[in-house]
Amino acid sequence: MANDAYLIVLVGPPGSGKTTWARRNGHGAVHVSQDDLIDAITPFGFDHIYRPVYRDAEDAIARAALRDGHTVIVDRTNRTRAHRERWLRIAREAQCPAVAVVMSTSAAVCHERNAARSGPRRLSPERMERMIAAFEAVGDDEGFAAVHVEDGEGTGVTLEEILSVSIKEQMSHEYCHEAR
Repeated sequence: MANDAYLIVLVGPPGSGKTTWARRNGHGAVHVSQDDLIDAITPFGFDHIYRPVYRDAEDAIARAALRDGHTVIVDRTNRTRAHRERWLRIAREAQCPAVAVVMSTSAAVCHERNAARSGPRRLSPERMERMIAAFEAVGDDEGFAAVHVEDGEGTGVTLEEILSVSIKEQMSHEYCHEAR
């Protein structure tokens, strides 16, 4: 094992509690937030022309932090297998376990929380519906060392609990030592 870092991949629609979970549990971890990077790169909101820049910034921060032995929390929807495979690939490169934390917050609550947002982080109801409809459940075959379900209210798994479990002892070489 290259280091004791973990890559924590948050999964869930906007308004499901991912950022709240990351802030509540992120002490001692690097928080890679798609929304925060968008704000830093293009302060007036998301712009499709900069999509590769956002992606490269997220990847660079995650890789640098993992390389230096820091646990990383990835705060973005990660709603499809393809989106999550990107993070699994980075975890394999860093020879560290990837753990999914799936938000099980109801669509109604996500819509309600989104409606309370202001500025560029508030999505149209139609966009919210499309994002929720595109969500793919995390499969046992994706390659995560563990998958935890969080209720979006802060009563589920904590980062401390994830790190205290001896996941590394349970892992096969497939997840962290060998590229697929």
